[in-house]
Amino acid sequence: MMDHNEYFKPTPLYKEFMILDIISKKPDITQRVMSQQLGISVSMINMYLDTYESNGFVKREYISTKDVNYIITKKGLDRVKILNIEYLKASQSIHRSAQENIVTFLYQIIKKGFKRILLYGAGEVAEIMLQVIQNDKSLPITAVAIIDDDSSKQGHILVNTRIVKLADINLYEHDGVLVSSYTNNDLIFHKLLAIKYDPKKIIRFFDS
Repeated sequence: MMDHNEYFKPTPLYKEFMILDIISKKPDITQRVMSQQLGISVSMINMYLDTYESNGFVKREYISTKDVNYIITKKGLDRVKILNIEYLKASQSIHRSAQENIVTFLYQIIKKGFKRILLYGAGEVAEIMLQVIQNDKSLPITAVAIIDDDSSKQGHILVNTRIVKLADINLYEHDGVLVSSYTNNDLIFHKLLAIKYDPKKIIRFFDS
């Protein structure tokens, strides 16, 4: 399923997939609702539907002069499958590129002697980094734990790695702390300095 994502431009192909996919799930949906979901005008929706009908992807079933059901044809369903495959290929390409960037960064810190690290910030960045570390067995680096200030996260596991509180930092043998939060990047840095943590051992994924 191609969900709306701000990182993907709403190209005609994207809109085509979304409209056909919506219709396949809800034939009685109105053009106004489709325009709200896709963020484009009703007139544009109507234009797209005319095109899809001409291409044999959709046919209209008039319930009344005002009410219309949009029936997706077999050709339309096949078109959805093709568009979905193309979307997945594009997504995988972006995913691979992001992983490569993280691997490059990790090798840079490995060269500096950081092979056993603590992550600070149990969010999406930490999750992706942990997945990269665990999936790429050739990387000579280990995340021994994740520090997070949110007590509701502490004690839980993220990608096979325990989430702990800052006070536990010395319980883990490690070479440095990788700040894995964008929004709290500076705040975490200064929290580490406040407990007299060696600034040379603080690794910042995001530049301040």
